[in-house]
Amino acid sequence: MLDSEKLVYPAFIRQDDEGVFCVYFPTIFHEFGWEYPLSRGKTKRIAIKEAQKDLAYSLAGILYDNEELPESIPIQINHLSEEAELIDIETSFEPYAKEIQEHLKGRHWHINYYVEENDDFIEAIGYKNNQGTWDIFLENCSDGEIEVFDSFCKKNPDYPNYPFLFTVKLRKEAEEKFNHFVEEVILRGRKRLME
Repeated sequence: MLDSEKLVYPAFIRQDDEGVFCVYFPTIFHEFGWEYPLSRGKTKRIAIKEAQKDLAYSLAGILYDNEELPESIPIQINHLSEEAELIDIETSFEPYAKEIQEHLKGRHWHINYYVEENDDFIEAIGYKNNQGTWDIFLENCSDGEIEVFDSFCKKNPDYPNYPFLFTVKLRKEAEEKFNHFVEEVILRGRKRLME
C-alpha cells in the first residue's frame, strides 16, 4: 500500500496571532482545510517539515480507508489573504512507513446520526477487518434496544459490547447505510416501544 513515490500537494502557510507558522491544505480537506491547519511549527522550516510528515499520514489514512488519493488541485491565489503564501509540499510514505503502519493499527471510524427530537446522537463505530473492508457496529445502544433489534443485529466476539450491523468498503457507504438503519430500524423501533 505504501510505496516510495513522491507526492506533491499545494498548500498555503501563514503565521497565526501567536507567531506560529501554520500549513493549510484546502484542496485536500474541503470541509475544514481553509480554517484549520494540518501542521504547525515555530519556524517556517519546521512547519513545512511537519507538513510533509502530517500529509504522508493523512494520505496513508485515505488509502487505508479504501479511498482514492485526492487530485493535486491548485489553490486559487485570489482566495488567499495577503499574509498567506502559496507553497507545494512534497512528501513520500517511505520515511514514515513504520510509524504510519503503527498509527493505522488503531484507526477506526465514528459515524453519528443526530436525533433532533431529544437532542441525542446515535453512534456507530467501524473497524477494518481482515478482508480489507469495514465492519460497522452500533456503539451506544441500550440493552432493551439490542433485544428489539436482535433479529437485525448480532454480537461479534471481537467486540462483544457492540451489535454488528453491516460491512462496507467506503465511509460514505457506511454513513448512508447507517442513516437508513437508524431511520428504518432504531427510530421505528423506539416508536413501537413507546406505543
